[in-house]
Amino acid sequence: MSKRQLPLNSIRAFVEAARNRSFSHAARSLQVTQGAVSRHVAALEKHLGARLFERAGGAVTLTDAGRQYFDAIDEAWSTIESATSQSSRRAPAGDRLVVRTSLPTFALTTLVPHLAEFEEKSPIKVELVTSLSEPEADDEFDVLLTRDLALPSTDRWEIARETLICVASPGRARDSKGRDPKEWTYLASRSRPDVFTAWAKAAGLRVKPAVSYDHYFLAVAAAIGGLGHLVVPRLLVERHLSDGVLVAAATPQVQGEGRYWAYLSPKSRVPGAATDFCRWLKALARPGAR
Repeated sequence: MSKRQLPLNSIRAFVEAARNRSFSHAARSLQVTQGAVSRHVAALEKHLGARLFERAGGAVTLTDAGRQYFDAIDEAWSTIESATSQSSRRAPAGDRLVVRTSLPTFALTTLVPHLAEFEEKSPIKVELVTSLSEPEADDEFDVLLTRDLALPSTDRWEIARETLICVASPGRARDSKGRDPKEWTYLASRSRPDVFTAWAKAAGLRVKPAVSYDHYFLAVAAAIGGLGHLVVPRLLVERHLSDGVLVAAATPQVQGEGRYWAYLSPKSRVPGAATDFCRWLKALARPGAR
């Protein structure tokens, strides 16, 4: 099925009716007639080949199929609504710097906590967009912050190189003191399996992670919660090490192969601010800077 064939108006009507358990309330919310909502829902039921509502007088209740479908799409539809709302309130292009990144954990643990420092020095506001896909020709952004993507531009900054480190919560570190590192419970991220493999090989340890998480921001939270030792690029936990919620284990730190780059978009409307941002970010990522 192509995206053009998706009955988006019908899906929107279904979501409103499911949220309100009422076609009339959905009609008022969407500013259409109740008949239009009924027609959209009927079209979606035909499209899916399943009855979504049981109708009894003016009330409607979800069928089992309707409940399953609503549970599957409600969060995604809320995300679309929120993103659309935020986009409609964007500041004029000249008043904002759009930073696109394929590094959600780096953005969460390192960039976002310090953005106020940059904005104190700059009259421009930073808008952060995360995406794991290659930028398209018509995508609008000023800086691409990435490790594994590329931008056909010669104007780029090397922000940092990875050092791989094993960390744990203070309690976990105390409990494992004196024990052979081979016996520790290790955590890892499925998004970067190369990190654990490279660290274990360099450290001379034949060990495997006991638990893996989809992304590093989940694995970091698990390590802070005391669930195990986490092998992670130090850049992603520098702030937690400074705050004392994580401590470095008595194991070697290993130079990784990962390199973080910031590309300046040749289509940036604020190239001066983009350059200032890259310069500031490089200083921020310097070891010991935070």
